This record gives sequence, C-alpha cells and structure tokens, in this order.
Amino acid sequence: MADAPNITDWIGAISTAVLGVLGTFITAWQWRRSGFNPQLTSRVDARHEAIELRIVNTGRADGIVDQVDVLNPDDSIVEDAAFEGFTEGTFRPLALPAAASMRIIVQAPQGTTFQHRVRLIVGVGATKPQVLTPSVTLPHLGIFGLRSVLPPGTPT
Repeated sequence: MADAPNITDWIGAISTAVLGVLGTFITAWQWRRSGFNPQLTSRVDARHEAIELRIVNTGRADGIVDQVDVLNPDDSIVEDAAFEGFTEGTFRPLALPAAASMRIIVQAPQGTTFQHRVRLIVGVGATKPQVLTPSVTLPHLGIFGLRSVLPPGTPT
C-alpha cells in the first residue's frame, strides 16, 4: 500500500511550482528589456506652430526610427512640415542606440499652423506604426525655434 503524501511533499511541490513561475516571469521580463523598447511622447505648442516628439529607448538594443509624419484630423499627411535639424527639413530614418533618447522638432509649413487635433504617426521598427495625439503646452510656452536633439553621429 502506498503512503499518502505528507506535508513535506506538499511544501516541496509548492515551492518548486513557485520557483518555476518566478523563473518564467524573470525570463520574460529580461527578454522584453533586452530588445528595442521606445517610449514616445509628444506635445504641440498652444499656437500650433510646432510639435515636439520625444523618443526614449528604455531597452538594451539599438533600433531604427523609420517614419515620422504629421496627420491632419482627416488623416491626410501634412506634406510641407519641416523637421528641424534634418537636411532640407525632410525626415530621414535614424538609429536610436540603447538607453538613449532624442527630441525631434516638427515645424508647421511656412506661414501656416497645424490644425487642432493634429496627430503624429511614428514608425519605430514595429510592424504597425504608432499614432500619437500631442498634448497642448501651456499658452506661454513655445516649441517653434527649439532645436532637435538627435543621437550622436546621426547623418541628417
């Protein structure tokens, strides 16, 4: 006749299960942190003359920012938006190193402003670009005229 499991058998089984779950959680967390993990924020100044896009790579791998476009509320792209710091004001894909950040300033076309409820579409290496709605800054703070801060060695 087989002996019934005693309390030490149960403690051993439960502790093994807990260690397995904990190990799985830590492995998944490490795997997520080891990749390219961009965090995006944006804001538009109160006059709607410029948009600031901040990208912070909290991951441990480099990645590519391959698209930044300004979308009107009707989903049409603002064609003449100027990207400060880029040659001829045209966005070009660029690399973002691990644990680095950048600030891209997008200026409205000459003599105009961005429409209210304007959005950004940003491609950061994922299969589907992210769409951001910029928050509006305080009325006395302007973004127009600020400089873009790009990663060192970025050919613009």
